[in-house]
Amino acid sequence: MKPADPPAIFRQWLSQDPAPAYLLYGDGAGIAGLLAKTWERKLRGEGVPIELHRWTIEDLGRESPTAAWRSPSFFSRLRIFTLPDLAEMKKAHRDEIRAYLESPEPSAMLILHGTDFRQARTFSGAPNLLSDAPREDRAVEALAQHAVRAAVEGGAKLTRESALFLARWVGASFDALDTEIGKVLAFAAGRGEVVEEDIRAVCVSRGAVDPFRLAETLVRKDRNECLSLFRRFAAVAEPEDYHKLNGAVAWFLRSRIQGKGSAGSVPSRRAAEIFRALSKIDREMKGESRLSPGQVYEIRLLSLLV
Repeated sequence: MKPADPPAIFRQWLSQDPAPAYLLYGDGAGIAGLLAKTWERKLRGEGVPIELHRWTIEDLGRESPTAAWRSPSFFSRLRIFTLPDLAEMKKAHRDEIRAYLESPEPSAMLILHGTDFRQARTFSGAPNLLSDAPREDRAVEALAQHAVRAAVEGGAKLTRESALFLARWVGASFDALDTEIGKVLAFAAGRGEVVEEDIRAVCVSRGAVDPFRLAETLVRKDRNECLSLFRRFAAVAEPEDYHKLNGAVAWFLRSRIQGKGSAGSVPSRRAAEIFRALSKIDREMKGESRLSPGQVYEIRLLSLLV
């Protein structure tokens, strides 16, 4: 992994002139911010003056998006607008983007992403738009490469294996990774090299548990070990840590299905059972249950360990 190189996942796009719009969807939707960062680095390196704008749903409702995109800057040759998830936008905003792309402004680049696969897949047919639905493993690899580079720029060394561990833990999300890498570098300041123990100490519920070891015990129905690991995790976990744990277990399970784990594959029936439980956990933690995230998780774990 060469930190100076652009992520392979974007290499074809960056080898061409900037397009009016890009769309990432599916498992790779969360790396839209990395695409904006990569274009920024490339264009600034070539001496191109640019502006970066990160819009929220509130920004879309506050002003006319089309008017903003069609208003060239006196100071920048290109303006990059990273927009919210298509799934969170009102239909009127999605329709406005489609209409804009019929005749886009040459000085603006839109970076879109969509977590609703079917909706985004339909949107990918819009004119003047390049789209991709990268697999999660490719998204994680790209994030790990960014983490290695960020560590170098912060005066530290981060191995590929440790970077992958961090990227898998936070899930395929550039925003989450950017936040966590800052914490890790601050924690390991002055020591030169960031190791997995540093990442676990700062990011994984203060290092109490390896989330991938917990996932392995869950797959093999090791009730006592799994619950012991979970309760150690829960003793220091923040509410958002349970969402990350859900993503880590899902990633581990997918990697085993694809034959990437050293401990062998997982039976399809067991995989389906766990995925159904992870989906229920996700919904319940997002508001379908009055229980705390820790209670939701333990109840669902118990159902998988009988």
